[in-house]
Amino acid sequence: MVNIEQVIHGELAGVKKAHLDRLESLYSLSAPGGYLLSGEILDEMVALTAALNREVAVYLDRKGQVIGVYLGDASTVSLQDQGRRRSPDRLSKVRLLHTHPGGSGRLSSVDIAALYRLGFDCVVGIGVRDRGLVDVWAGFIQPGNNWGKCLFFGPLKKKEALAFPFLETVKGIERELSHNQPAEITPIREKALVVGVDFKRLPGGELGARDSLEELARLVEAAGAQVLKEVFQSRDKPDGAYYAGRGLVRDLALLVQVLQVDLVVFDGELTGTQMKRLEETLGCKVMDRTGIILDIFAQRARSREGKLQVELAQMEYLLPRLTGFGQEMSRLAGGIGTRGPGETKLEKDRRYIQRRIVDLKKELSLVSQQRQVLKASRRRLPLVALVGYTNAGKSTLRYKLLEKASVNPVTWEKEDPGTNRLFATLDTTIRSIALPGGREVLLADTVGFIQRLPHQLISAFKATLEEVVEADLLLHVVDASHPQYEEQMLAVEKTLRELGADEKKIIVVYNKIDLLEGDWPDQVLDRFPACRVSGVTGQGMEDLLETIGSCLESEGKEVRLLLPHEEASLLGLIYKEARVR
Repeated sequence: MVNIEQVIHGELAGVKKAHLDRLESLYSLSAPGGYLLSGEILDEMVALTAALNREVAVYLDRKGQVIGVYLGDASTVSLQDQGRRRSPDRLSKVRLLHTHPGGSGRLSSVDIAALYRLGFDCVVGIGVRDRGLVDVWAGFIQPGNNWGKCLFFGPLKKKEALAFPFLETVKGIERELSHNQPAEITPIREKALVVGVDFKRLPGGELGARDSLEELARLVEAAGAQVLKEVFQSRDKPDGAYYAGRGLVRDLALLVQVLQVDLVVFDGELTGTQMKRLEETLGCKVMDRTGIILDIFAQRARSREGKLQVELAQMEYLLPRLTGFGQEMSRLAGGIGTRGPGETKLEKDRRYIQRRIVDLKKELSLVSQQRQVLKASRRRLPLVALVGYTNAGKSTLRYKLLEKASVNPVTWEKEDPGTNRLFATLDTTIRSIALPGGREVLLADTVGFIQRLPHQLISAFKATLEEVVEADLLLHVVDASHPQYEEQMLAVEKTLRELGADEKKIIVVYNKIDLLEGDWPDQVLDRFPACRVSGVTGQGMEDLLETIGSCLESEGKEVRLLLPHEEASLLGLIYKEARVR
C-alpha cells in the first residue's frame, strides 16, 4: 500500500484536537473498487460537517484510497492541484468529494471550474442539513469543446450514490477525450489576476495605487499572460501573513476557481512566507511586481552579459524567499548532489543559490574587464547616453538619430528601430553620430527604468549602467503623450540618484509629440534644457543635435593651435573631435 502523508490542509484555527483526529482518521478509509464512495466515508464527512459547520473535502485516487483531506469554512474550501494530470486527454485519476453545509449538494459554478481546471475524474457534492445527509451530486467533464459544461448525476440518495458505477463512467469519458484532440496545438497564455493594495502612504512623485496597478497589468501582459481582472483594495497596512486582507484573499480563491486562473500577481513586494501562504490558499502560482519584472528581463536578454545579469538578479531575489518557492526550487537545485545527508532541502537550496551568486559575479567581473578594454579604445570621443522610462521611445529616437547623423555606414537590419513594448532593450548598444559642425560623439541606448525598479536589477546591471554613470551627457527621453509622464520623469530622476548620475548634464527630450493633440507638456525639470521631438517622424531632430552640441561645447576649452606643416595630418583628428572656428 502507498504510504500517504496524513496531513490536514486548510483552515484549522480553533478546531479541537478530537475533530482533527477524526479528520486524520479519514486517511484510513477507502471506497470499494469501481464505486464512487463508501458508506463510511460518506457518514464521517456528513458527521464532521454537522459538528464543525464547515466544508470538508477529501481526495481519492482511482483505487479508492484517501490521498488528501481539506477543511474549509462554512461556504468554501481551498483546493490544491495534485499534479497528476499528464495531458488534456487524460484525467488526473483523482476524484474530489466535498460537503455543502446547510443545503443541497448540487454543484456550483466554482465546483465545475475546479473540475475542469484541476482535471478531476469527478467532483462530488454532499449536501448536509440538520445534522444529516440531504443528497449527493456527481459531476464529470463533458468531452468535446464544452469547457464549463458538466455531466450531472443527481440528486442521488445514499443507496444510489454508493452503487454509482464511477470507474466505468470515467473510462468512457477518457475514451471520448482521446478522440477529441485538437488538430493543431497553439501556445496557451497563462490566465492572470493582478491585485493592488493602497496603503495610503504614497511616496512623493510615485504613481497612485490604481495607476500603478494598471502599469502592473501591462507588465503582466508583456510577460506573456492574459490579465482577466484587476482587483483593488485599500488598507492601513499590509497583512503579515497574506499581504492583502484575508477577506480579499478568500474572494480571490473563488475567482481563481471560477475564472480558471493560473497566476495571481500582487503590486508590491511579497515575503517568502506570504507567497507560500497565498499559493496554498489560492491554489495557483503567486508572484509579486519584482518577480514579473525579472521574468520580462529573462525573456528579453539576448547577449551573454545580459543573461548573466538577469540570472544574478533572479538568484538575489530568490535567496531571501526560499520558503515561498516549494517544489520549484527542487528543479533549480536538481543537479546538485554533493552535500551531506544531514542537510535539509532548504539548506541545500540556499547553499546552491549562494554558490551560484558567487560564480555569476566572477563571470560578470571578467565581462566587465573586457568592457573596460573596449571603453579605453573609444574614450577619445564624448559619450551621450539615452535614459528614460521603459517604452518612452529611446530605441526609436536612437534609430532616427542614426538615420540623420550616423558617421559610419549602418547595417540597418541589425539595428533596433524600436518596438511598442516594455523593456525591449536590455543590452547597451553604442554608435557614433556627427553633430552640426562635424564633431563626432558616441550615442548609447540603455535599459529602461520603471517605478520601483528592483534593486536586484540595479545591482546586477551595474556594468551595463556604467554607460549612464560615465556619460558626458544624458538625454532623458520622456513619453510626452503619456498621462503620467511627470511621475515617470520623477521615477527616472530617482533611479539616476541611486546610480550617482543625477548631477550629470541632462537634456530633457519630450518624445512622441506626433501623438499630442492638445497643449505641450509642462516642463517638469525646468533646470535642464529641453527639446521636443518625434522619433517616428523625425520632427525636432536638428534642434536636438544642436542642443547636444551646445551642451558638450560648454564643458570644453577654447584654444589656438599653430601646427607645423609636417603635422598637417592632425587636422583631420582636430576637426573630428573638436569644433573649429
